[in-house]
Amino acid sequence: MKNKRKLCLAAAFAVAVTAFAGCGMLKGGESSVPASGFGESSQAASSQPASSAQSEPASSGVHVVTPNEPAESQPGPVIDIETDSKEFNALFKENPIDKKYIAESNKAFSNVEMVQLSNKYAGIWEKEVTSAYNKVVKLASGDALSKIKAEQTAWTNGKTEALKKISDEAQAGGGTMAQVNTASGIMDYYRSRAAQVYRQLYSYDKNYSYAYK
Repeated sequence: MKNKRKLCLAAAFAVAVTAFAGCGMLKGGESSVPASGFGESSQAASSQPASSAQSEPASSGVHVVTPNEPAESQPGPVIDIETDSKEFNALFKENPIDKKYIAESNKAFSNVEMVQLSNKYAGIWEKEVTSAYNKVVKLASGDALSKIKAEQTAWTNGKTEALKKISDEAQAGGGTMAQVNTASGIMDYYRSRAAQVYRQLYSYDKNYSYAYK
C-alpha cells in the first residue's frame, strides 16, 4: 500500500534539520511542499504569503505532520509539501521532476530498483537546490539576502549530520527495506530543501524555471 505523508513549510530553519532526521519512509501521497521532513510535529510559523516580486521571502523552515505509518513502505507518489503560499504550492505540485519520478517509480519493483531511483532523484534535487539558490541571491537584497545566505550556509554545514541521521535511523529499523528507506529519506531531504529555496525565489520571480529538463 502507498502511504500519504503531509509536510508543511514553516518558519524556523532549525526545525528543518531536526525534522529530516526522523525520516525513514518512502513516499505515499500526492505531491504538494517541503518539503520533506520526517519525525515529530513542530510548531507552524508565519502564514503570510509574499505579495509582490519585491517582498521578502518566507522563512524556509519545515513543519512536519507525520501520520501513523508502517515501518516499511513502497515508492510511489511523493510526499505532500505545503508552504505559506497556496499559489506556490499549486505551482510546485506541477513540477516536472515529481511527474517523472512518479512515472518511473511505478515501474520499480525490486529493492535495488527503488534505491537506484531514489539516488537518481536525490542527485537531481540537489542540483535544483544549487540552481534555485544561485537565482534567488541575484534577485534578493538587504536583510532578505543576508537571511537567505545564512539559511543556505546553515543547511550546507548541517548536511552531513542530517544525512547521517537519516541513514542511522533507517538502518536501526533493520529489515530488507533499510537501504530503500535510507535512499528515499535522502531524496526527500534534497527535495525539501529545493522546495524551500524555490519558495524564496517565487517571492521575486513567479515565473521561475527548474534546471531539470
